[in-house]
Amino acid sequence: MIKNLLIALAFSLMLINPSISIAAESSVDVQEVFVGSETMDGDALKYPKGKAEIRLQRVELAEGGIVPLHSHPIPLLGNVEQGTIIVKREGMEDITYSEGDSFIVGPKTPKHTMGNAKSDKAVVWFAAIGAKDVPILIPAEG
Repeated sequence: MIKNLLIALAFSLMLINPSISIAAESSVDVQEVFVGSETMDGDALKYPKGKAEIRLQRVELAEGGIVPLHSHPIPLLGNVEQGTIIVKREGMEDITYSEGDSFIVGPKTPKHTMGNAKSDKAVVWFAAIGAKDVPILIPAEG
């Protein structure tokens, strides 16, 4: 869990100032885990206008757990801490992510579900830099 928090912190610092580096102390080991400028669907990242806000969420999916059909108005960086998840997008092939995989979803990503693809618990961390009062997830109507 601490590893993922450090990943999110490093990610946030790099977004604020990509040239930032942490002092080369022997007790500090910073590893760039993921860099991306496009969503899983190949769309370029764009941030909403407004007062900036950074969010970090931990999503735990029990056996059979599924986040119902939804979309995202802002880009999200996901990192699978534990287990395997499957993202089912409307009109597109499913994508499976396993422990250690990172991915980006965004406003142009088709409506989708995210579920636990195996029988054990799955844990996914999401980091978002958006705008104050702009939700991370919008449930699909219907």
